[in-house]
Parts: sequence; C-alpha cells; structure tokens
Amino acid sequence: MPASLSLRKLSKLEWSVFIFITAAVVLSFVAVNAGAQSDGLLHVYFLDVGQGDAELIDFNGNQVLIDGGPDGRILQELGRIMPFYDQSIDLVILTHPHADHVAGLIEILKKYEVGQIIENYTSYNTADYAEWNKEKSSFITTQAEAGQIIDLGGGAKLTILSPPDPDADDASLRNSHDAMVVLRLDYGDDGILFMGDAEAKIEYKLLASGASLSAQFLKIGHHGSKTSTTEDFLKTVNPEVAFIEVGKKNKYGLPYQGILDRLKKYDIKYYRTDIDGVVELILDGQNYEIELDE
Repeated sequence: MPASLSLRKLSKLEWSVFIFITAAVVLSFVAVNAGAQSDGLLHVYFLDVGQGDAELIDFNGNQVLIDGGPDGRILQELGRIMPFYDQSIDLVILTHPHADHVAGLIEILKKYEVGQIIENYTSYNTADYAEWNKEKSSFITTQAEAGQIIDLGGGAKLTILSPPDPDADDASLRNSHDAMVVLRLDYGDDGILFMGDAEAKIEYKLLASGASLSAQFLKIGHHGSKTSTTEDFLKTVNPEVAFIEVGKKNKYGLPYQGILDRLKKYDIKYYRTDIDGVVELILDGQNYEIELDE
C-alpha cells in the first residue's frame, strides 16, 4: 500500500494530502502565483535535450518536470519556456537514475527552488547518481509507488502506475529499468502515458495489472528502442499521437525502425525531438493542438 505523503509548500504551491482511497495517495497543490502559462490550458513540453528524456508539464500556474536529460542543456530549454523571473519548479520526478535522465536534474537542483522530488527506489553506482543524492538532500523527497496520485488542480491529475511496492519480494525491482516510474496524466477527455525507459517487462506487468492504459497520447518508452513498445502494449493503449525523445544521429541508432513501422501500422502519428525539436502538446480537456519549434 502506498505510504501517506506529506508535502510542504516551498514556493508557488501549497501541497497537502487530502484523500486516501483504494490504496492511492492523493497529493493536492494549489497555485498561488502565475507560472510559465496562465491561459487555462494544459501544456506538455517534450524537450529537446539530446539523447535523453525531459518533459515539462505546465498547468494552473504549476510546473512538473519529469527527468532532465543528460546535461545542462535542460536549463537552456526551460529558459525558453519559463519566465526569467520564475526560478521555481513545483515537482521534479526522476523516473530512474541513468545519466540521460538524472544529469540534467542535478543542474536543476542547483539553480531552481524545487518544491518536491519523487524518484524510484533503485540506486546506481555512478558519479552522477552520487552527486544527485548530494544535491537532493536539502529537498523533500518521496519514493514513487504505484497508486500515488498527484492532483494538479483544475481537473488534471498524475497517477503513478509503476513501480510497485518497494518492499515486494522481487529481486528484479532492484534493476533501474524494471523499477521505472511510469506515469499517467489525465485531463478531461485526454490521457497521456509517460513511459520513461520502461521496457517490455514493465509493459506486460502493466497489462496484467488492470491499470487504465488506454490513452490518446503516448511518450514512447526507452527512446524508441526495440526493447519497448510491444505490439500488445501499443494495441491496448491505442494512442492517436506518440512522442519519441531521442538525440540527433545518436550512436544507438534510435529510434529503432521496427518501432516506427509499428506506429505506422496502427496509424499513430508520431513526433521526434531529433527532427521536430521541442514538441508542445496543448490541451483544453477536449481538444488538443501540437506546436513545433520554428
């Protein structure tokens, strides 16, 4: 069962645990200052940070940053989106501690006032992870667990779908990819799955879990690697649009052509940060718009 979380407002938000239903922790935060966007729309930015992941959710004056990419480029990307005077981020989520997700977040913690951190519960023996642990020590940090719900206000919420109970007797959960933080964002009729670097093993666990997976939008797992986005998972999610975060001419040859062919097979439109740059998804709860770097 997910543990109760107590969150304290550090900057723009007042956090409080306000409901606990069917083993789900619900976190509420209410905006008290305007953030990057104050147009009443929900903005999701799939940031162009090279070979890595970073997504910014901006809604109701609140910002949630999921991963930070491989280096300090994330600061430049946020500087293009957030007002220069806004030096706070309400929630930072680290899906797992690999360098292409955590290194940029180290720079975020050095520059921004962060209200809360949620991370997975695996450790990683690298210099980046050691520095991350050092920098995060002065921030409120919570371990991610399936069932936690983060209320963004205005009818929008984030649900953590994975990882499961950190006390589960499953040695595979000590692997960073197998204990990946997978998130679902819901707003009105729109749903988005953020898969991090989740691979087939997690996809099949999610399929077996009974979790709500059907979603209009899908952030493709593991940069379009052939180890992710199985046909069974894709058919269940049945997205209209997919997003692939990948670096230009990366040494891994990602995204894998077979994944692109699979998306085409199911008539799923996709965007790639290596080709399209920053991709912005704008939602009003019923309709959506996608804007690309000019």
